[in-house]
Order: sequence, then C-alpha cells, then structure tokens
Amino acid sequence: MGLRAALPEDAAALGAMHAASWAEAYPPLVEAGLIAPGLFEAMTDPARRGAAWAGILARPGLPGGVIMAEEDGEIIGFASVARTRDPALGTQGELTGLYLLRRAQGRGIATALLGAGFAALRQAGLTDAGAWAVEGNLPAERFYAARGAVPGPRRVEHRGPHALAETGWTWKDLGPS
Repeated sequence: MGLRAALPEDAAALGAMHAASWAEAYPPLVEAGLIAPGLFEAMTDPARRGAAWAGILARPGLPGGVIMAEEDGEIIGFASVARTRDPALGTQGELTGLYLLRRAQGRGIATALLGAGFAALRQAGLTDAGAWAVEGNLPAERFYAARGAVPGPRRVEHRGPHALAETGWTWKDLGPS
C-alpha cells in the first residue's frame, strides 16, 4: 500500500472508488432515513463522481490536498483537505473527505491518510481542522473521536433538493509542522 497525491488523470478512478465506498457504507443510513435515496443514487454514480473529481483536481483547494491510498495499482481510499469552507466549524482547515473501501479498513490506512491530510494542512500554515460527518455515521464518529477530534457544531447541508444533517468534528491542534 502506498500514498500519493492525486493527479487530474486520476479523476475517473477516484470517482469510481468514491462511488463504491458510498455504496458500501451508507445503505443503513438510507434505510434509517438519514440520507435521501436520491442523494445516495447521485453519490454512487461513478460517472458523476468522476466528473466532480475532474473539477476538484483541476482546481485543488490546497497543493497536495487530495491524497490517495493505492494497492496493486488500484485506489482503495483517499483523504481530501482544504481551507475551511464553512466557518461554523471554527477551524482554519477542513478534512473534506476521507473514504476507504471496506476491504481496506482496519489496517491503519485511514489513519495514514488522515495524517497525510494534516501534513498538507500544516504545510499550508494551518494549525487546526474540522470535518463534517453525516449524523448517524457511527464508524466515522468513532474514528474521529479515537484520533482526538471532539464533536462540535451541527448543520443541515443542502445538496440539490436533498437535506443532510451533519455533525462537525474538530481537532484544535494539528501538531508541529
């Protein structure tokens, strides 16, 4: 397993991996009514995710801000960071995404991706970070808490016609650069 910065030519493969991770992780939240079926359908469409990643990678929020984990030439996870998009987090930096395929979980890869994301934030001069987790996403909440994040603000984000309730998690100190 290796980590590297994502490049524009990775957009389609990154989109496919992102869609697959949503398809693995979120069906229970759809069944519980916490994620709208229409949003789930949009987020699990590899072509739509690939197009979204093409735009992100063409104009990254931070240099080196999208880090991928690869194994045997396949993307198995990613972390993305940027300057905070929503001031409600109360942090300078934001972990905008952290996804791993189920078969890659439990091996320390997510922790390595988080560390690489924090390094990119520190390199940009940022000293703290936050992340939004869908309410009811207990694995994400446990992961963030185990790595020093504390729960913070709540929000309802609108993605098109779909509302998504989220809890902010914050790390007040990213450590030395």
